[in-house]
Amino acid sequence: MVKKPIRKVKVIVSMPGYRIEGMIHVWEGERITDFLNSQKKTFIALTDAKVYDWQGEFIEDKKFMSVNRNRIAWMAEA
Repeated sequence: MVKKPIRKVKVIVSMPGYRIEGMIHVWEGERITDFLNSQKKTFIALTDAKVYDWQGEFIEDKKFMSVNRNRIAWMAEA
């Protein structure tokens, strides 16, 4: 079995009350849209995340966190 290469993509995630900047891990050649649409799980993993409140004030760093995909308003490549 051959493993596909994975690349880290820096993203900004907007959720009610929060903005999160971090890394998602996608298959090489996969777009963020493909990643979001192909996931069957409820949560999306983010690494090296920085969490901000809705006013842009820094809250904390997280090496790893899971975000409920149903709470995401939008996600963009940073």
